[in-house]
Amino acid sequence: MNGSLKESIIPYQGIKSLKLGMTLSEVRAYLKQNKIPFNQTMDSNKDCTPPIPWVYITIDSSLSLSFVKDILFEMSFEANCTGRLPNGIGIGDDMKKLEALESNLEFDDDDECFVSENGYWIIDDIDSGKIQTITIFLKEVDSDNFFDYEWADKYLK
Repeated sequence: MNGSLKESIIPYQGIKSLKLGMTLSEVRAYLKQNKIPFNQTMDSNKDCTPPIPWVYITIDSSLSLSFVKDILFEMSFEANCTGRLPNGIGIGDDMKKLEALESNLEFDDDDECFVSENGYWIIDDIDSGKIQTITIFLKEVDSDNFFDYEWADKYLK
């Protein structure tokens, strides 16, 4: 993704070129301006309460962006990402290295990921013991009121 895959991954904030809280139109404009190919899909969530659709943008095998009410609330970094968290951890690192740095990691059985109190989730490959995905998100994602989506209004300009 034209260098941004090497950018630092900052929990609750994003990366230099894409910030959590940006609107869908801002992200699409940035990607088009920089000639970064992407795929956009939508989940209608019609059986949810409230039935607010989620939009997803995927870029290569490197980055997935999740939007609700047109607000970027989650970024998942994958295989082709070389950016690192503030603690130096990145895709492909050994989980043991992360566990040595963060003794407070908890495994979430429902989402099948490791949760850090420092604002990110990790998915590892059980066979290799390597980190496969790093997900960062807005602070509101971790709140009990996330699914009422009222928090999104403060990001709309």
